[in-house]
Amino acid sequence: MLSTENSAVAGQVVNVFSNSFYLKTSSGDLAFVTNYSVRSPITINLDTTLNLERVVKPLELLYASGKKIQIGADCIIDLSEAPLYQSPPSLPSEPVSGIQEIVKSLRVVSFILRIVETSQSVLDPHGLAHAGVVDLVSNGIIPLRQAGMEERFLEAALKIVGLGLGFTPSGDDVLGGFLLAYNSFADAIGRTPILLESRLLEEKTSWISAKLLDYMQHLIVDEQLERFLGSVFSGDEDDAVIALETLLPRGHTSGIDITVGAILALSLIRDIAFEKQETEIIASTLGLGRESTY
Repeated sequence: MLSTENSAVAGQVVNVFSNSFYLKTSSGDLAFVTNYSVRSPITINLDTTLNLERVVKPLELLYASGKKIQIGADCIIDLSEAPLYQSPPSLPSEPVSGIQEIVKSLRVVSFILRIVETSQSVLDPHGLAHAGVVDLVSNGIIPLRQAGMEERFLEAALKIVGLGLGFTPSGDDVLGGFLLAYNSFADAIGRTPILLESRLLEEKTSWISAKLLDYMQHLIVDEQLERFLGSVFSGDEDDAVIALETLLPRGHTSGIDITVGAILALSLIRDIAFEKQETEIIASTLGLGRESTY
C-alpha cells in the first residue's frame, strides 16, 4: 500500500480528527491512522494519547522510507515493530451449518434497533435516506431472492449512494453492510458476489466513503464488523447483542446504518438458502417495509 523507496511521496492526508486521520496513498488506496485499538487490514493503530489534529494537517504529504513514514515536517510513525493484522478464518460455507440458526439473532437485533435512538439514521422516517432505502428493499433486495436479479439490485442500489448526512452518508453505510454480509455468504447459497463499480461510487459520494464501501463489498473490514457477522451467524443471541453494542456507537449513525444493511442481507441469505420469505418481516420490523412508511 505504501511505497518504501527513500523519500518517495507515498500519499497525502485527506481528513483529520482528534483521534484519527485518513490517508490517500499514491496507489489510490485508503489508510486509516488512529489511536483507537480496533484493528483492520487498512488501519495503523498508534500508541499515543496526542490530539492528532495538532500533529497532522489535511493535504500534508506522506513520505515512506523503509519501516518509517513521515507526515509533514514533524510526524514520524515507526512501523518496525507493528504486527500485521490477520483476519479470522472465513465464515463457514455450508448453509445448513449455520444460516438456519441466524433467525433468532436477527429478530433480537431488529428489536434493539427499534428501541435505540435512531435520529437521522436510515431508520428515521424523516431522515434523508429513509425513503430511498425503503425503495431499495422493495425494488432491489426482495427481488434478489430470485436468481438473475443482480442488475435490478444494482440499479436500485446506485440510487442511494451518497444519500444522507454525515462523513459517510447513510445510503453508503447501508449498502456497505448489505454487501459485506451478502458477499460473505454468496458462495454458500450458490450466488456470485455483487460488486458496485468503484468508478460509479466515486462519482456519487465522497472519495473516502466510496473507498470504505468498496472495501466492505470486498470483505475488507475491521474486527468489530467481523465479530458482529460471526456472532449473528453462530446464533448466539447474547454474543450478538454484545457485538451490536460495540458497533452501534460508530460515527453519528454509521453503526446503525451498517447494521441495518447487514441484517437485511443475512435475512435474505436465509430466505434463499431455505426458500423462505421472511425478509419482509425483518424490513417491516425495522420500519422499512412499504406499509411501514409515513
